[in-house]
Amino acid sequence: MNSYHSTRNTGKFYSFSRVILKGLAPDGGLFVPAKFPGISPSILINLVGKSYKQVAFFIFRQFAQEFPDAELSKIISGSYTGNFDSEKITPVVKLRDNQYLLELWHGPTAAFKDVALQIKPRLFSQCIKKGKKYLILVATSGDTGKAALEGYKNKAGISIVVFYPGGKVSKLQELSMLTADGKNLAVIAVKGNFDDTQRLVKDIFADSGFNRKLKKDYKTYLSSANSINWCRIMPQIVYHLYGYLQLVEQKAIHFADPIDIVVPTGNGGNILAAFYAKKMGLPVRRLICASNANNAVSRFLQSGIYDVRKKLIKTPSPSINILLASNIERILFEITGDSVRTRRWAEDLNEKGRFAVDKKTKEKLQAIFFSDSVSNGSTLKTIKKIFDKTGYLLDPHAAVAVAVAEKYMKNKSDSVPMLISATAHWSKFAGDVYKALIALPYKTELKFDEFTLLNKIHSLAPDQEIHRSIRDLKNKKIRQAGQCPVDKAEAENLILTALDRFRSY
Repeated sequence: MNSYHSTRNTGKFYSFSRVILKGLAPDGGLFVPAKFPGISPSILINLVGKSYKQVAFFIFRQFAQEFPDAELSKIISGSYTGNFDSEKITPVVKLRDNQYLLELWHGPTAAFKDVALQIKPRLFSQCIKKGKKYLILVATSGDTGKAALEGYKNKAGISIVVFYPGGKVSKLQELSMLTADGKNLAVIAVKGNFDDTQRLVKDIFADSGFNRKLKKDYKTYLSSANSINWCRIMPQIVYHLYGYLQLVEQKAIHFADPIDIVVPTGNGGNILAAFYAKKMGLPVRRLICASNANNAVSRFLQSGIYDVRKKLIKTPSPSINILLASNIERILFEITGDSVRTRRWAEDLNEKGRFAVDKKTKEKLQAIFFSDSVSNGSTLKTIKKIFDKTGYLLDPHAAVAVAVAEKYMKNKSDSVPMLISATAHWSKFAGDVYKALIALPYKTELKFDEFTLLNKIHSLAPDQEIHRSIRDLKNKKIRQAGQCPVDKAEAENLILTALDRFRSY
């Protein structure tokens, strides 16, 4: 049976259930599998033509062996039936030449987070022992929050509190969270950026006194829905594998041909999942990490120096406005296999705001990853250029990925197909998409509300439908409106207030 350990301690092992429930390792590290199963060519070819659910069962079976087959199959079926608007869940469409988009936005909240956060709450519920209650704490840069709220709402024995950087997500992302209608939900705007928000949530996890109070007074345990939780990463491995299989089915590639995978990167969970798919045997030549102006991760992969001592910049792609990418820790552990160095690097980053890897580690990273970043102006120009040439309307995050893919291709003479993650639907980012289509500078102040802008975009691009989760927001009631400074004590008080409110339901 597969077991797990921390990136900072390879000597203590945990079960799959324990890993899901805890989220973060007790030593502050991240859980990783002790062993990775391989996907041989003979196994891979037998998956060609299988449904998304069948491929998901194959992957989950490797990592969640304590679940009986029938139970796991039921959980997968319930997670991916009736709530995605494509039977393929994550369909692949050709963009142009050798570029293919892996559309990850067909779920209920129009973002790739749905793929994991539709199944994680079901797995989580199955792991809870009778009589125990859990509080899911979330730090979101825009998409995780709504996807987690949708996945966990009204789940028995589970409460969820989402923290997000106030004013630093798109207006429609914010409205999606503030109109969430479950009885066990709270949403709180933090007066800071996403890195502040994520640090705040991690500090709450590390506060032993607060954890004791939750257990004593509320009989409640903390857990996470961010990509620090292994159960966020595992489902994302599935769609990278399934994307490759679709390329084979579409005859875009021959079986066993290599591809490049391009991912707009924020907290690093999505590109980590692609890395794991490659590690397991998927024929991936290069992983391409695409950053916006907040390019700490891409600079690290280029230089070997990770430095987050800079101010976050506002961009059209707010979900990757992140400097402190949690999953870099997992990547470093997998590259080196060294928990001692991984711990030291993580501690240096936390205490000093920077660390530098050795030459050998840097060379290993650069053999696997290509990385680059694009400006705000380039992001908007890419949206317009792709729409004018192909009729496809990218969201700003996919535009970052396409723009970096173009930079990568300039230095390549071959034609290896590229699978590009389209992580969100364009209609979540109406203001910036509208600016792109009519060639306005990014800093232009628009006088229209988001719903007027959606209609204007639809008139410019009548074949492009507004996502169903966005279309109905205008008539929804705001139910969540908490605020707090970047202060752990105040945040903990707000959490307790929310738990008291949940008790009355």
